[in-house]
Amino acid sequence: MEIHHFMKTKILFFLFLFLTSFVEAQTTLTLQPDATTGKDSFLSDNIPNDVQSSSPELDAGAWTIFGSPLKIRGLLGFNLSSIPVNAIIQSATLTLYNNPNSQNGYANGQHSHVSGSNEAVLQRIISPWDENVTWNTQPATTDLNQVILPQDTDPHQDYTLDVKTLVEDMIADPSFGYGFMLKLQEESPYRILVFASSNHPNAALHPKLEITYTTCTQLTLQPNAADGKDTLLSDNIPNDSQGNSTELNAGAWTIFGSPVKLRGLLGFDLSSVPSGATIQYANLTLYNNPNAQNGYGNGQHSHVSGSNESVLQRITSSWDENTTWNNQPSSTSTNQVILPEDTDPYQDYVVDVKQLVQDMIADPSAGYGFLLRLQEEAYYRILVFASSDHPNADLHPKLELCYTSNLSTNDVSNQQKTLAFYPNPSSGLLHIKTDRGLINPIISIFDLTGKKVFENKYSSNVEIFDVNVSYLQNGIYECILTSENSIQKGKIVILK
Repeated sequence: MEIHHFMKTKILFFLFLFLTSFVEAQTTLTLQPDATTGKDSFLSDNIPNDVQSSSPELDAGAWTIFGSPLKIRGLLGFNLSSIPVNAIIQSATLTLYNNPNSQNGYANGQHSHVSGSNEAVLQRIISPWDENVTWNTQPATTDLNQVILPQDTDPHQDYTLDVKTLVEDMIADPSFGYGFMLKLQEESPYRILVFASSNHPNAALHPKLEITYTTCTQLTLQPNAADGKDTLLSDNIPNDSQGNSTELNAGAWTIFGSPVKLRGLLGFDLSSVPSGATIQYANLTLYNNPNAQNGYGNGQHSHVSGSNESVLQRITSSWDENTTWNNQPSSTSTNQVILPEDTDPYQDYVVDVKQLVQDMIADPSAGYGFLLRLQEEAYYRILVFASSDHPNADLHPKLELCYTSNLSTNDVSNQQKTLAFYPNPSSGLLHIKTDRGLINPIISIFDLTGKKVFENKYSSNVEIFDVNVSYLQNGIYECILTSENSIQKGKIVILK
């Protein structure tokens, strides 16, 4: 019993140290691999088919050997698989250390620019490679967001580079993010930057990548007919509601020669996104309805009389599925999004609505969803999409977003001063106590990756909330209590 108590106390102590140093799900990842786990290679065009993955050198240069010119480049990769896909990169720095005892025979461990600037570039590698790579099989790179290494000011200078954008590019699309290539801007002889690779005997000189990131909370909304909110508007039946229509269109057509305009209204329940949250991304997917029965485009987008370019605008007044053409809500062109003319009659559209959603969160009293309409409402132009009432659930409109909460305990003047958890650590029932009752409170619990593991809405004016956490794994979690008049956060420890 004493041993068990000692071990549990010891675990609790280390969890407490971690808890006190953990701030807002922010993580710093430091990667400085050695010869076993590192991935880098030295390339030389004078030995174009030789593998030099064991070299302690990672250089960018141009030199001569017995009068024959040669070029030198370095490849460098890091394992970023531990960074979650919803990570927000706060900072990323790459440190390259000079190799003062270089044995490469070119500059004797010193950077050199005797014939001109040794300014170099660090580029993102966009094709796969391994340490068996040679000069003749080197991977492709892109100069997009490349980083400049300026001419050295000291022959043994170390370089610390801001590679945030490059790392963001790698995380955003790993299929085009395979590390870094280092090379001179102008590969002319007697210019070189001499660095150590992960194979260098001095571990302190190995290349080091430090990344600080936070995670955002992901939310996917694709409601069905029961809980979806969308409707089709037609000016040929201006007083009829069409909230049960399977169509969500932007168009203009004719019926027996009489012109008709079509618009769509679309809303999503964003109440789970905290007030003051920052939207990191938001994408709305609208799926073509190939079996549309509306009689206009027969399930196909159409631009036979001119462009069917459309706009998605923020709705600024309330509406419901009984809304008709004659009482349609107001909208604003502020931050509206353009849907370009279709390139395929059955095209699906993925629309970046980040700013529109941000506007809705910032002012819910002027954010009631989206209005879809043609830019120019001239007939025989239409975009044909499925609504949430469509029998195929896969075709329902889908909103995918990720957000971070910016509010802390000092950001809301009228919020509660005390948010107490007991017992904390907890292994079963967790009690959450506030100073006074809250209006429409919601409790959400997130793990250290930012994944939501619990959420529940409670009645107003409750001061003590009981949450069963027995199913959670041992570890540290963030608890957020939101309401109409407060946002509070705290860390809880699960220990069984």
